[in-house]
Amino acid sequence: MKLKQTLLFTASSLLILASASSQAGRQGIDFYYGLGLGAAQPADVDASATGEIILGIEEDGWAIEGIAYNGLEAGTDDPDADYSLSGTEIGLAYRTIEKNDRYYKIKYSRADMDFETIDTANNTSSTTESSGNSYTVGIGFRMDRDARLELDYSYHNIDALSDPVHFISLRYLWGGSPYQGRNF
Repeated sequence: MKLKQTLLFTASSLLILASASSQAGRQGIDFYYGLGLGAAQPADVDASATGEIILGIEEDGWAIEGIAYNGLEAGTDDPDADYSLSGTEIGLAYRTIEKNDRYYKIKYSRADMDFETIDTANNTSSTTESSGNSYTVGIGFRMDRDARLELDYSYHNIDALSDPVHFISLRYLWGGSPYQGRNF
């Protein structure tokens, strides 16, 4: 086999193996939605609080998840300049098998981010629109039969910014795969 064929075979085998042992092997396709609060930390500026809206579709532990977020205005090292950020991302997430009302999550996303710089001295602003990749790891907790709470860390590698943007988010999700274990 050629190298490309070997890599394709290996990747396909790993995906099939992960799906076979996923937390949702007993379910069909389900939709979920949620709200989140978080903090974003671009390099050399203050952290900004963010609000998020989440929509997703999942099956067998795999999910396609879309997120829209908006951050509050925050300060920079320059007393005459502030910033705010907003954006969207769509990605592929994988949640592990639930054990003791807990599971783990990894996600790869394509992110579009608007980074607005505000000159408070002159009342002007400029927006830098860019895109990049986002990598997420998280832990989730079962809150109710159809509700989950997730704590995620995301690393955004955005093209227009020289340094990455770090996010920590707390998300509450409704819908999705109902827990088939203990009764609530």
